[in-house]
Amino acid sequence: MQVILPTEQVREIQTMIMELLQHEIKHFKEDMGLESPYLNKAQACNYLGISNNTLDSWIQKGLPTIKIGKTVRFNKSEIDRWLCKEVML
Repeated sequence: MQVILPTEQVREIQTMIMELLQHEIKHFKEDMGLESPYLNKAQACNYLGISNNTLDSWIQKGLPTIKIGKTVRFNKSEIDRWLCKEVML
Protein backbone atom coordinates (compact mmCIF):
# COMPACT_ATOMS: atom_id res chain seq x y z
CA MET A 1 0.00 0.00 0.00
CA GLN A 2 1.35 3.38 -0.96
CA VAL A 3 0.44 6.59 0.86
CA ILE A 4 0.71 9.86 -0.99
CA LEU A 5 0.84 12.96 1.15
CA PRO A 6 0.33 16.52 0.04
CA THR A 7 3.58 18.48 -0.38
CA GLU A 8 2.72 20.67 2.61
CA GLN A 9 2.50 17.66 4.94
CA VAL A 10 5.74 16.20 3.59
CA ARG A 11 7.51 19.51 4.33
CA GLU A 12 5.96 19.60 7.80
CA ILE A 13 7.22 16.08 8.55
CA GLN A 14 10.68 16.93 7.19
CA THR A 15 10.82 20.03 9.40
CA MET A 16 9.76 18.05 12.47
CA ILE A 17 12.41 15.39 11.82
CA MET A 18 15.10 18.03 11.23
CA GLU A 19 14.23 19.84 14.48
CA LEU A 20 14.25 16.56 16.41
CA LEU A 21 17.66 15.60 15.02
CA GLN A 22 19.11 19.05 15.78
CA HIS A 23 17.79 18.80 19.34
CA GLU A 24 19.31 15.34 19.85
CA ILE A 25 22.66 16.37 18.35
CA LYS A 26 22.77 19.41 20.64
CA HIS A 27 22.14 17.24 23.72
CA PHE A 28 24.73 14.70 22.57
CA LYS A 29 27.33 17.46 22.18
CA GLU A 30 26.47 18.85 25.61
CA ASP A 31 26.73 15.40 27.20
CA MET A 32 30.11 14.81 25.54
CA GLY A 33 31.36 18.26 26.48
CA LEU A 34 31.90 19.24 22.86
CA GLU A 35 30.17 22.61 23.22
CA SER A 36 31.99 23.78 26.32
CA PRO A 37 35.69 24.51 26.80
CA TYR A 38 35.38 22.98 30.29
CA LEU A 39 34.87 19.29 31.00
CA ASN A 40 33.95 17.26 34.05
CA LYS A 41 35.89 14.04 34.78
CA ALA A 42 33.65 11.77 32.72
CA GLN A 43 33.73 14.16 29.76
CA ALA A 44 37.52 14.50 30.07
CA CYS A 45 37.86 10.71 29.98
CA ASN A 46 35.70 10.57 26.85
CA TYR A 47 37.61 13.49 25.28
CA LEU A 48 40.94 11.75 25.90
CA GLY A 49 39.73 8.20 25.31
CA ILE A 50 41.08 7.03 28.67
CA SER A 51 39.76 5.44 31.86
CA ASN A 52 39.07 7.31 35.08
CA ASN A 53 42.10 5.62 36.69
CA THR A 54 44.36 6.86 33.90
CA LEU A 55 42.92 10.36 34.26
CA ASP A 56 43.66 10.30 38.00
CA SER A 57 47.21 9.18 37.23
CA TRP A 58 47.65 12.01 34.71
CA ILE A 59 46.33 14.51 37.28
CA GLN A 60 49.06 13.30 39.69
CA LYS A 61 51.60 13.79 36.88
CA GLY A 62 50.50 17.40 36.45
CA LEU A 63 47.45 17.49 34.17
CA PRO A 64 45.94 20.93 34.92
CA THR A 65 42.63 20.98 36.76
CA ILE A 66 40.24 23.68 37.87
CA LYS A 67 38.75 23.14 41.33
CA ILE A 68 35.46 24.78 42.21
CA GLY A 69 34.66 23.65 45.74
CA LYS A 70 34.71 19.86 45.52
CA THR A 71 34.10 19.88 41.78
CA VAL A 72 36.98 19.27 39.37
CA ARG A 73 36.88 20.64 35.82
CA PHE A 74 39.33 20.50 32.93
CA ASN A 75 39.98 23.14 30.30
CA LYS A 76 40.29 21.49 26.87
CA SER A 77 42.98 23.95 25.74
CA GLU A 78 45.04 23.22 28.86
CA ILE A 79 44.62 19.47 28.34
CA ASP A 80 45.88 19.79 24.76
CA ARG A 81 48.80 22.00 25.85
CA TRP A 82 49.76 19.57 28.61
CA LEU A 83 49.61 16.59 26.25
CA CYS A 84 51.87 18.35 23.75
CA LYS A 85 54.36 19.09 26.52
CA GLU A 86 54.29 15.47 27.72
CA VAL A 87 54.87 14.14 24.23
CA MET A 88 57.90 16.41 23.82
CA LEU A 89 59.52 15.07 27.02
